[in-house]
Amino acid sequence: MNAPRNPSSLPSTLLLGTVALLTTWVALTAWQGFVTEPGSYLGRVAAAGAVVVLLGAVLRWRAAPRLVTIGVQVLAAALVVAWQITGSPVPSGGTLAEVGNALSTAVDSARTYSAPISPRVPPLWPLLLVCGVAFVVIVDAVACTLRRVPGAGLALLAIYSVPSGLLDQGPGWGSFVLAATGFLLLLHLDARESLQRWGRSLGPDDASPWGHGNPVREAARAGAGRIGVTATVLALVIPAFVPVLGTDFFDLGGGDGSGDIRIRKPIADMRRDLERGEDVPMVQVRTDDPDPSYLRISVLNRFTGVEWSSGDRDVAQENTASGALPEPAGLAASVPRTQYDYRVQINDHLDSTWLPTQFPAAAVQAEGDWRFDPTTMDFLAADDDLDTRGMDYTMTALEPDYGTDGRYFRDPAGGSVPDELLELPSGVPALVRDLARSVTAPATNDYERAVILQRFFRETGGFTYDLRAAPNGTGNGTLEDFLAPSGRVGYCEQFASAMAVMARILGIPARVAVGFLEPDPIGDGVFEYSSHDLHAWPELYFAGAGWVRFEPTPSGRVESVPDYSDVSAPGSGPENTDAATSRSASSGGTATVAPNTAASKPTEAPDATADDSAGGASHTGRNLAVGGGLLVLVLLVTGLVLGPRSVRKTARRSRLGGGPDELWAELRATSLDLDLPWPDGRSPREIGTVLVDHLADPDAEPLERPRTGPDVAPQAADALERLVDAVERTRYARPGSPAAVAVAERSATEADAALVVASLTAGVTPRARRRAQWLPRSVWRPLRVSLRTRR
Repeated sequence: MNAPRNPSSLPSTLLLGTVALLTTWVALTAWQGFVTEPGSYLGRVAAAGAVVVLLGAVLRWRAAPRLVTIGVQVLAAALVVAWQITGSPVPSGGTLAEVGNALSTAVDSARTYSAPISPRVPPLWPLLLVCGVAFVVIVDAVACTLRRVPGAGLALLAIYSVPSGLLDQGPGWGSFVLAATGFLLLLHLDARESLQRWGRSLGPDDASPWGHGNPVREAARAGAGRIGVTATVLALVIPAFVPVLGTDFFDLGGGDGSGDIRIRKPIADMRRDLERGEDVPMVQVRTDDPDPSYLRISVLNRFTGVEWSSGDRDVAQENTASGALPEPAGLAASVPRTQYDYRVQINDHLDSTWLPTQFPAAAVQAEGDWRFDPTTMDFLAADDDLDTRGMDYTMTALEPDYGTDGRYFRDPAGGSVPDELLELPSGVPALVRDLARSVTAPATNDYERAVILQRFFRETGGFTYDLRAAPNGTGNGTLEDFLAPSGRVGYCEQFASAMAVMARILGIPARVAVGFLEPDPIGDGVFEYSSHDLHAWPELYFAGAGWVRFEPTPSGRVESVPDYSDVSAPGSGPENTDAATSRSASSGGTATVAPNTAASKPTEAPDATADDSAGGASHTGRNLAVGGGLLVLVLLVTGLVLGPRSVRKTARRSRLGGGPDELWAELRATSLDLDLPWPDGRSPREIGTVLVDHLADPDAEPLERPRTGPDVAPQAADALERLVDAVERTRYARPGSPAAVAVAERSATEADAALVVASLTAGVTPRARRRAQWLPRSVWRPLRVSLRTRR
């Protein structure tokens, strides 16, 4: 981008930047619900923002190129933030590593602790600081450097979307009103300055741009009022129509800091509540089932490489918790089954938008708009105000008897489950893929592979259950650390995730379930689930058996496994030591040894060497994730920049190779791209009389204001006349007549159309040509027409 032609005065540009900073800072106060001490990030954001604004104002005043201005601001903001986090003003590799560690720790705190987060735990403010300063730079660049103040409103709206989706109370009204006022002031200042560039206003009050009746004041006020009020109204109205499901990818706390348990994002919430240490009773069941267990809350279908989430759900209006349920998917009618009745009472400690149920179940009867997904048979709250606190409902559970001979566990046919339940991201480490295949190599079918995988985690793989020493998360990097011979310490989250991923690698449909493990008996036929019973496990699909539970978590947490999986199977098979050795060497570890075939050891802390190795691998995984994210961002930006141009060139080439109607359509698209008049609804000859005045010499040097008209480009005018004649003959001549045949046989029409297109392009300013080339309106116009039609 070039420098602005009419740079503003230093006081003017400094005023605009200061208002932008104050507006953004006030908007960022909406995040104070995440921490108990908001000053920990707000003061630091203000200091870094002052540096950004001052530098931007000076550079704009000196008419520096816009890209240079934004680049200097980004660099200065990064240096100030790094200094605030590390205490060192000198950038270095160690400084960057320290910043990365601080952000990683902040993310872990966000996933582990409830909002508001206390300063007594690993701090969250570095993450809020980085995000806040990024918004300051974005708003200043868009509103002050690029002079697109309405676009800055989108960034301000994004600030409010974070607490709106993650905090119970959402952002406060006070900060919204003040930020909206600042945004309107930004619009007013920008509109006033833009209009004043046209010259000095006339009239008795022309000495003051704020005087009554002044055209600058009136135009600025009108522009700011229309745009600002519309944007503010949309900011208030649109969120009410945005659907929200519990598939968050970034969890900033979940409870109120008390003993209550909130479940919105099951995996993260489960670990947070287990780490509290306090055992809180939550669910009481009265049942004729002599041995109840595994009360399921939610099913997670989608693995993104970062985490498991519930994915897309089909919760139709008729799929309610109002009685009998469909037959379990894939469960053969020949499988013996027993029914048990349950009455479930949930106290106020469990606040969940997922309804705990047995799986499989024959019926569920619950008040409220609870709807089930037929592919998972878990229940979601369809009403935003609906949760499980204080609920009392009934259900009928099914307990299939699969036996121990595997007769009902047949390999599923292709297409028997949605593709999502077999999908894996491309970044699954090679160690995980090789380990899945090598461990199950002796198996001859999917049932044997599943049994061997379960035994590998519980017995032969040398794994240990330890909640405190377990790594955070279920992403690819964590998965690799967990499965490496130097790791193999985790809790149910890692065991369930690892087995589900390895099952998908082997072609077995798999998903992760979250719920309660086993209740305590408190009376005759009465049992109670508490927060310490929270658990995760994998479910695998087989033809004849349907979705069945496996238990990879070792006996340090779960004493027994389902009878159908506690059977003899071929040996576990050797690990792929080549892949594991390669990884161990690259991370500075020792050579790989064969897996420990002894039973799982009692809980013990891993040694320092293992910690260092896991930490190095974790950093490697994080770097790969960041690099992959940047690559995706670059590809996305490249697609947005080059995509419309490529689509337009392809469409032009196709039309220029067609008949008269296609050539005429290309002329219309060219006129639309160049912003030339095209009177729709008129005849081709009437349109031609309009276009002929916009023809220019295609061989002339590009000018800011090129001369146009039939006398300037007589050859193009003749070509346009011939093209109009060809279109008229095509549309109005009788089929098979000599005129129509003559049109069909003409080969020069394509050359005429190309000449007219080149002449129309030469008749506009260079700026209009560039806009037509990179932002062709004809690419988007059909979409807008389609949307209007659907409305």
